[in-house]
Amino acid sequence: MARRKGPRDGDATRAALVDAAAKLFAEQGVDGVSIRAINSEAGLAPAAVHYHFGTKDALVNAVLMRDGEPVRERIHHLAEELAAADRPPTARQLIDLLTTPYRELIDRDAERAAQWLAICGQLSLAHDSRLLDTASLTNKLLHELVAWAYPKVPAEELEVRWAIAANTLIQMTARWSWAVKGVPSEERTRQLEALAEFVAGGLDHAMAVAGGRRAEAS
Repeated sequence: MARRKGPRDGDATRAALVDAAAKLFAEQGVDGVSIRAINSEAGLAPAAVHYHFGTKDALVNAVLMRDGEPVRERIHHLAEELAAADRPPTARQLIDLLTTPYRELIDRDAERAAQWLAICGQLSLAHDSRLLDTASLTNKLLHELVAWAYPKVPAEELEVRWAIAANTLIQMTARWSWAVKGVPSEERTRQLEALAEFVAGGLDHAMAVAGGRRAEAS
């Protein structure tokens, strides 16, 4: 008599599909991977993705959320701490809102972190709505902190320059994380600190240029 499948079987199947999708999305690109390929990679029936997730977009969201939700919560917590300070944040503090959770994710599971960052890098470059939630409380809080740090920069310039800095960080961290999966934690931290410093310097310079243009125009 066949054993009836219980809730744990369903959870295990969904986890296997998320694992397979994350691997393929990171290697081949989200749009380049078919549902058939995901089912095959997971060793499951051709209808598995449709049965457990309904659509490919729902599976993409599940992949993003699995590791992304803890990252988002950590970013929000760090942003709240900066917002409660008595002085505006520096460029480095703003960039560390992202690099600190990324580093912690890499320390927890370097392989999964590299896959997640690679997928985020793809989607951020394409301004994909599956990654960008501009209405989220975390996103609003980040923009408030950036505006506090650079009060002389026009709002539209502020948004563009912050987006470029954040996307640059995601892209560079995604590529970097593949190369350091076997590197000791202390060395990974040192290298990521250098990357954060580089991006923060670029952000500060870009904002200074934008603020200077506004001052000249007034």
